[in-house]
Amino acid sequence: MIAPRLRRPLLRALVACVLVLTGAAAPAVSSQADTGAGGSAVTVSGTGEFADLKVSVDQTGNLVNQVVKVTWKGGTPTADDTKYPADYLQIMQCWGDDAKGPSPEQCQFGGSADGGTGGGAGAWTNTRQLSYGNLKDPAQTLPPPPEHSTLSFMPFRSVTGERLNTGNTNVYFDSNTTNEVPYARTGPNGTGEVYFEVQTASEAPGLGCGEVPKGRTSARSCWLVVVPRGETEVDGTSYRSHTDGVLQSSPLSATNWKQRIVVPLRFERTGTFCPIGADERPTLGTEIVGEAVRRWQPTLCQTGGKTIYGYAQVTDDTARAKLVSGKPGMIFVNRAAAADQVPSDQKPVYAPVTLSGLTIGFFIESRAKSDAPGPVQEANGSRLDSLNLTPRLVAKLLTESYQDGNSRFAESTAKNPYNLGYDPEFVKYNPGYADLAFPGYLGDAIVAQPLADATWQLWEWIDKDPAAREFLDGTPDNEGSHGDPSFSGMTVNPHYKDMDLPQSSFPKSDPYCQEFTELPDHPNQPPLCIQDKHPYAADLHAAARAVARGETLSRGNWDPTTKPPAYKKDPPLAAGKRAILAVTDTATALRYGLVTARLQNASGAFVAPTDASLLAGEKAMKPSGVAGVMVADPRAAAKGAYPLTLLSYAATVPEKLSKQEGRDYAALLRYAVGKGQAPGVTSGTLPDGYAPLPASLREQTESAAEAIASRSGPSAPEEEEEASDESGGGTGGGGGQTVVPPPASTPSPSSSPSTQASTAAPPVPVAAEGPLSRTPEWALGTVRYVLLIALVAGLVAAVCGPLLPRVAPRLAAGIQTWRAKGTAGREPRG
Repeated sequence: MIAPRLRRPLLRALVACVLVLTGAAAPAVSSQADTGAGGSAVTVSGTGEFADLKVSVDQTGNLVNQVVKVTWKGGTPTADDTKYPADYLQIMQCWGDDAKGPSPEQCQFGGSADGGTGGGAGAWTNTRQLSYGNLKDPAQTLPPPPEHSTLSFMPFRSVTGERLNTGNTNVYFDSNTTNEVPYARTGPNGTGEVYFEVQTASEAPGLGCGEVPKGRTSARSCWLVVVPRGETEVDGTSYRSHTDGVLQSSPLSATNWKQRIVVPLRFERTGTFCPIGADERPTLGTEIVGEAVRRWQPTLCQTGGKTIYGYAQVTDDTARAKLVSGKPGMIFVNRAAAADQVPSDQKPVYAPVTLSGLTIGFFIESRAKSDAPGPVQEANGSRLDSLNLTPRLVAKLLTESYQDGNSRFAESTAKNPYNLGYDPEFVKYNPGYADLAFPGYLGDAIVAQPLADATWQLWEWIDKDPAAREFLDGTPDNEGSHGDPSFSGMTVNPHYKDMDLPQSSFPKSDPYCQEFTELPDHPNQPPLCIQDKHPYAADLHAAARAVARGETLSRGNWDPTTKPPAYKKDPPLAAGKRAILAVTDTATALRYGLVTARLQNASGAFVAPTDASLLAGEKAMKPSGVAGVMVADPRAAAKGAYPLTLLSYAATVPEKLSKQEGRDYAALLRYAVGKGQAPGVTSGTLPDGYAPLPASLREQTESAAEAIASRSGPSAPEEEEEASDESGGGTGGGGGQTVVPPPASTPSPSSSPSTQASTAAPPVPVAAEGPLSRTPEWALGTVRYVLLIALVAGLVAAVCGPLLPRVAPRLAAGIQTWRAKGTAGREPRG
């Protein structure tokens, strides 16, 4: 018999996997201001010729990989609205332990492709190069050139101690990974803003931000460095006297570096933050809850019973299969399991945990037409903060119906507008875009590949809208009951005509591929098809991050030098020329600083996802046919309701849990609707993008937690034996709370059980208003179990990796003890 101390970690490792499915001049340094996110906003003033410049960062503490807003005032306006000759800021992230700030060697800069200007700035301004021909920096001592070169570069010194003198490229960052902003424009009024992506050690290993160095307990801090550029070169001459009439030198050059402004950045720790070998309760499910669950995890495993709650992001279908597998654990979904999917001896319990939304997040910079009025021309490069979208406009984006959403060479869309900017229907609802042009962009939205209930809800919103459905059925824009005679006559891409909705995926149905066989300078180049030109994102998170970085994800850059030759990822779009949309969730959109579109609801109102509109959207939901689970009503006429509100549920089957499992999962739910509903940026709080649950939903979850704790089975013999051997382990907690039964839920007579039972959500009132500061039905009979078995292999591979390292130390120690007792030759159970 295996000793109890060995059995627990061994079972944790194996069962948890299977159960898933079965240094120069002193810079201007910031002082913290008690405002902004988590009280960590700062404002810093420049020095010398930049003394009037004040730079503000809206969050400098409790950082993860996210976007922070950098604004400034008191700057000299950038002289040219299409290029960057002079008077701009250069922004980068650096590491360094010196209290005065980092050296230029410690900064992630020089990896951008063309600097993001399309060639509109000086030759070396976006590089690490310090050799400028006849231009000399008298304050700069030139480092030795790299091997096989006569030019000097600022070496990059990584946090690991490597000093790389390799020019502008190195193993730590390049044009597709760096977060530098080589050119930040100052507007005519002396102000400007940039949304800067701060990176942790996971995204920027050369910086190590958020890591806990050996011998320390706190996470490594880093720096945001701003180098203001004026009109004077490093030798004191005017930029106008130099080649092309632009600044030429690098911000890392000594004279420019003296003007730097530095702001300390404090990160949440990366890596393992929970006790190694502690009890672990696996959870898995929809990405929609991911931002919240990951924020709660560090606090949950450090308090109470110190239970670790693992979280694996899987599709809603996979989560529902886990729920009815006999080993439910706890799952997160947006729709309940269908009645015919649930075995007769199982009674799942559903508990609301988060209220958020699906959104169209965007990063669009103003680009005036050549004949646009003066004020519009002056706004070139500024970030737009408004976008109204109807269900029909979204349908156009998601069906490759614009030429730029497919290809301008494709016959299927040859008579349609290039993109949103050329669509009269779009301009009707967005008159501010009438004088703007977006060549090559805004023809589609980046979408995630995995199946999702949230996608189902998006398509249902489109399907139930009469104007959108009319378009999908083939009626041109200027015809039909919902058309406008003045419109262009745009029609749906014929490969999507009469598409069956709703569904849980985003199909890419047009088979068109651009051929290059007749081009002499493209020998042996294969066709460029939709999956390369407009690929899927891995998930909602990847879609939002790409937009924030100005990336389309397109792989249209043919590289014949690779082996084998292949299409490579395109670099980010040029600064001032970015125009990208993505389907993502509200929490992830805000994490990456995206503006969220206002969507038209059934009342005709355009509504942005705010706390108030999400609460109104939840209140407009209807019963799903499954007790305790509500479903969105796409035709709800509540004027202030956000149409893509998402109410996410935790679910389990108490009778299939051990008593301790029941206590632990109940504790998770109590935390989620208790302290976990307090908005904030620190561990344990509710991230921006989620509306705090109203009292009625919190009460429903408290009631569910009580049911899980009380209905879970008696302790297994192995648990009782172990309990006598070792202390600790998670406990339910939250005792003494008043439990209020959940609101009654009556099945909707108009809903079919198979559809409605698979869509989720309950009621909702108040909360502070503010900016959210092809699932086909499961196959029945034996086919269902074949699918379950097929899913096991993938899930074991995905989940075992993260779980095994946590229990490896205890396994090793336990095995040694077991062998010492003479049991080495016996086969362990489990």
